[in-house]
Parts: sequence; structure tokens; C-alpha cells
Amino acid sequence: MHTVAESSTVGRTTTADVLRAIPERTRRRRYLPALAMFGIDYLGAFLGTAGACLAPTWIGRIIFAVVAAFSIGGLFIIGHDAAHSSFVPSRRGNRILARLAFLPAYVPLASWRYNHNVRHHRFLRVRGEDVVWQPWSYEEYWAAPRWQRAYYRLLRPPLGLPFYWTVHNWLPRFLLADRSRLRSEWKQFQVDRACVAAYAFFVFGAMFALGRAVEHTAWSWPRPSSAVETLIWALVVPYLMWSFLIGFVDFVQHTHPRSVWFGSIEEWDYVTANLRSSTHIVLPLHLNGLWHHILEHAAHHVDPRVPLYELSKAQEALETAYPDDVLVERLTPAFLWRLWKTCRLYDFTNRQWLNYDGTPTAPSQRSAPRFSGCAVTMP
Repeated sequence: MHTVAESSTVGRTTTADVLRAIPERTRRRRYLPALAMFGIDYLGAFLGTAGACLAPTWIGRIIFAVVAAFSIGGLFIIGHDAAHSSFVPSRRGNRILARLAFLPAYVPLASWRYNHNVRHHRFLRVRGEDVVWQPWSYEEYWAAPRWQRAYYRLLRPPLGLPFYWTVHNWLPRFLLADRSRLRSEWKQFQVDRACVAAYAFFVFGAMFALGRAVEHTAWSWPRPSSAVETLIWALVVPYLMWSFLIGFVDFVQHTHPRSVWFGSIEEWDYVTANLRSSTHIVLPLHLNGLWHHILEHAAHHVDPRVPLYELSKAQEALETAYPDDVLVERLTPAFLWRLWKTCRLYDFTNRQWLNYDGTPTAPSQRSAPRFSGCAVTMP
């Protein structure tokens, strides 16, 4: 268990007030919806990967790879929930499901729990601690060598979405995690990483064997892949598509002209960080359920005990209680353009987004109301 440090700020709203805004019934974990989601997403990942390896045309393979990528995303969200012990009633069941759900994204559970549950949740939007889309200050940017400035700009959307997850997060923080940070979890991390490797070998072998099997049938539709093609279409292409999706989701959930970044842990308070720095993204055609309502994200950060199949109810309650504080945006090209143009560098003193030349691009959030915090325990 990881305990969030108490904030010394005094204000009109406490953490307990915000937690009470979420109905207690939304914290109830159930096996039936959880296991149904898990099974459907694993089936989608398998069928999508098989189709990507067997479809006779490039267009068909790409469509199936997209199906696999979205299914991997659904499983990743399930693993995210289970890693918080919020998906099913059993703690042991959550651990098992989290490990299995993370396999198609090649993420070891132990390193995920450290970087997400501890660093991201415990230090949400704290400079130097939170690992999700942390911006540079104007001074940091112009003090960096030219190649680092170019790399920073490359990683900012839209160009950096395919690279952000893999280069900035997955490789250094999850697959090649630092032993000094994981400490007691290091042995478990080694086991989890071996499971990821075994899963990749299994998928490659299964898809290659499936291709050889359909060669000897009367079914003329499939075009079996060679070993190299199987490697590309089973393991690489769905992963790269998925990495684009997770980079995009991470960015729109935690970047907003009104979101707050804290210069240090001493400035941090739980309510401001969680209510005003996690955006509810509304997809067109009511598609939020496609990725298990994870885009209704403020409710998850306020209380990670709420399972994903109850997030929409918890989010609605939060927005009713705090309509001026919870960020809600419809996913439109105009909104994305505003994010990309506005959120480049950050002034941690004034809590304000800047352009690369230091010009403010959004109003300062320094004068925004401060809230009182309290000790909050998260799984």
C-alpha cells in the first residue's frame, strides 16, 4: 500500500468531500462484467492478430491489425484496473488478471505498478515525479542542446505519438526498469519480464503454425505469412498501432490549458491535482465504452477503487458536484489543434502554458482555488 502525503493547504474543499461525491455503490467490484470484458478483448486480440497474419491483401491486414491494437488497448485498460486491485473482488484474482492483460502490450506488471500506481498516482502532476507527458520549462528548453530540443519537440504531438510510449516510457521505464527503483519488486519484475517474452514467442509460434495449417486446407481465402511476415504482422504492427493509441490517450487525458502542474511536492494537493488535471474526453457517437470508459478519467484519479465498469456513474457524480473544476472536452479536431498549439512549455511558477518563445498561451492557474488535502491510501 502506498500512502499519499498530507497536504498542508487549507481550503473550502477537502479530499473527503470529493470522495463523498462518488456514490459508494460505484466501488462495488463484480466478476461477471469484469471477466466478460477480459474474454471479449482477448478474443479480439487473437482474431485481429490472426487476421493480420492471414488476410490476402494489405488493406485487410491493416484492418485486422487495427482490431488487434484496439483489443490490446482494452486489455491494457483492464490490466491497469486490476493493478489497482479494482477490477474483481479478489486481490489475488486482480494480480493474475493484471499480468495476463498486460502481456499483449508487453508490459511487466511489477514495473507498471511502480511507475503508475506510485509515481503517477501518488505524485500526479508533480515536476520530476509524474512520468506522463511532463512538459519542460522555458529555461530547461533553452538550456538544452539543440538535439535535445529537437527531440522534445518531436515527442510533442502529433508527430511524437508513435514514439512517446515506446521510446520514452516502455523501453526505459517498463521493459528495462532500474533495479534501484524497483528494489523489493526486482525479482518479481524479472519473472514478469520473462512472462512477456514467453508470451511473444507463443504468439509468434501460434500464428506461424496457424498459417502452415491453413495452407493444407481447401479454404482459399487466407494467404499464410512467412516467418518474417508473421513476426511483423503478429508482434510489431499491432504493437506500433497500440503505442500510437496509448500515447494519444495519455496526452488528451492529462494535458489541458487549464490543467495544473506542481513545481514540487510541497506545492501539491490531492484535490487540485485529481479534479483539475485529469480530463473527461467525450468521444463522438457515444464511443467511450469502446475503451471501457477510461477517458472518464477524473473519477479514476479521485478514487482508483472505482472499477472501470462503474466509471461513467462516478464521473457523472463528480461533474454534478464540481461542474467548474472537472475538465470535460469533446474530442474534435479543433480541440486537438488547441492542445497542440497551447501546451508546449510550462511556467511552473505561474502555472501557465507557454509557447517555445516564452509567450503565454493560456491563462495562469496560480490564482485558482487551493484545496485542503488529507492522507489518502491507494492500492
